Amino acid sequence: MKKVFDFVMISGVLLGIIFIITTLCFKKKTDKAILYLNLVIAFLILNNLQAFSLETFLMDAPFFIKRLQIPWYVLIVPSFYVFLTHYLKIEKKISSYVYISFSIFIIEILIRIVLFPYYYHLDKNMFIAKYVQIEEIINASYSIFIFTKTLLILFRYTDLYQQILAFDNLKWLRNLMFLGGIIILMWVCAILLNLNKTLNPEVLIYYPLRLSTTTLLYWISYQGFYNYSLMTERIELRKAILIEEKSKENNLYISQPNDNKFQPIKKYIEKNKRYIDPSFSLEKLASEMNISTSKLSHLINQESGYNFSDYINYLRVEKAKKYLTNPNYSAYTNVAIGLECGFNSKSTFYTAFKKFTSQTPSEYKEM
Repeated sequence: MKKVFDFVMISGVLLGIIFIITTLCFKKKTDKAILYLNLVIAFLILNNLQAFSLETFLMDAPFFIKRLQIPWYVLIVPSFYVFLTHYLKIEKKISSYVYISFSIFIIEILIRIVLFPYYYHLDKNMFIAKYVQIEEIINASYSIFIFTKTLLILFRYTDLYQQILAFDNLKWLRNLMFLGGIIILMWVCAILLNLNKTLNPEVLIYYPLRLSTTTLLYWISYQGFYNYSLMTERIELRKAILIEEKSKENNLYISQPNDNKFQPIKKYIEKNKRYIDPSFSLEKLASEMNISTSKLSHLINQESGYNFSDYINYLRVEKAKKYLTNPNYSAYTNVAIGLECGFNSKSTFYTAFKKFTSQTPSEYKEM
């Protein structure tokens, strides 16, 4: 069991190091959001690596060394908080807590330096242990405070970053916060369970916590970088599309029977590009056209040959086909193009594209 635990810990550390090296070599390496994401990963790596080293190679280290570890963990949640403010481009509207977090870290390092003479006195072990316990409670409280601030941003202050919601629904971030909440809860439980074991806390209680932070390392490495890169690409892609559409009329029309009842609906959807809204629904269209959903559904089925969902996806695919074969958009990924055409995920885009063209976007692009 210990070998499995060690393997997961080390593989997580290696993944994190690879992630940092990769992002530093990435063309957007100067982007502050990516730099702060790197810091989150770095502090997770340092924290896990320190714990692994102490339990594997420094088992016989003096009590002072084993207990007064460098408190990297106090910087993990604040770094993620700052990453989030930059990701959402609201860093100028929200307090960053960078100076407070860094000050706490520096103060705790200075306390270790002041306490260094205790390294030589075994009779001071209880004092060291009590200090470490109090310090962990303070750090956990501060982390919970910052975590709560992060939750408020994601779930209550959405008006601050409406422009970002047009490119990312932030579902991945909300899932990440759920995982983070579980990890913090496990941390609090570990502290409470060791409350009466000041001198000799049960290390095994922290194993689930460390495995969870390794899982977090895997998750945030991929999701953070992938979604941020995709979002920035979509912003650039949308700018390019708007410039093109301003220079020429780019409305999408599909050959359909000239039916007086259906044509106004068809024209409204295509002229106003309602199909590029990922949340567009039959109910929304019925409300906008002032018609019952049942009548509208029957009309679309009868005149287009598709149900509402397929009809809207057909329009999106037709739009995507234009961009996939346009040399001006060759620098953009298929996923970014699909999302900009109204699909809400890579899987729905690929499934719909295959359904209407019998090809994947990549195959169609290479034709």
